[in-house]
Amino acid sequence: MMQSETNSTKSAARPAAEQALQGQNYLKAVESFETTDSEENGEAFRERIEALARQADDLAREIAGLRWVGLGLEPVSIKGGVDFYEEVRRFEISLIIQALRFTGGSQKKSALLLKMNHTTLNTKIKSYRIKCEALSVSVGR
Repeated sequence: MMQSETNSTKSAARPAAEQALQGQNYLKAVESFETTDSEENGEAFRERIEALARQADDLAREIAGLRWVGLGLEPVSIKGGVDFYEEVRRFEISLIIQALRFTGGSQKKSALLLKMNHTTLNTKIKSYRIKCEALSVSVGR
């Protein structure tokens, strides 16, 4: 009983990319499995498996992208270079907005959630021009 709980915990903590890779390995194993049908049916089976493997890859990429969206951010591509400080700014704003929404706009409670001094949070809110009108938080530039 104890071992099955640890196995399920380990699989839940496994990154999506690793799970997708395991799925691809499983699909490759199934693909190599000999069928007793005619050669034509075997080819259709292999084509379907390849299509499913491509769909699994696409799904894994989408899931990875959704993690960023859940944080209120777009995934960052560093191929062409990234303005580090602008990305840090965007991330800080996202965290502050999430905390404010979660606490119903309370800066004191938000500061506790973010493990910072409430005066520091207030300073950041002012410097980022975050407005909390009726919890439809907006950011000025």
